[in-house]
Amino acid sequence: MAGVLTALLLGYIGPVSGYLEQRATLGQERARLNELERTRDALRSQIADLGQPAVLEARARELGLVRPDERAFVVRGDLDPKPPPEPKHDDGRLGWLTGLF
Repeated sequence: MAGVLTALLLGYIGPVSGYLEQRATLGQERARLNELERTRDALRSQIADLGQPAVLEARARELGLVRPDERAFVVRGDLDPKPPPEPKHDDGRLGWLTGLF
């Protein structure tokens, strides 16, 4: 009798462990599916927005495009100049000479 019960228990170990593995995999796949659905929804809203003139113009501006009736200018150099260096203060007896040189 004990042998039969042991055989039955050993026969159930494989299917039960397989079930538990599939259950864990199912949870991971559901999380991935939810993430992919959110990405899909975000892309669909971006596609819908692309048909609006304001969005099209903003995207074209990002690419550096201008309208036919506009002039394009190229700004060279640093737009934010560096601040002038702070004067050095020497408190010595001849500190006033350092400003001359």
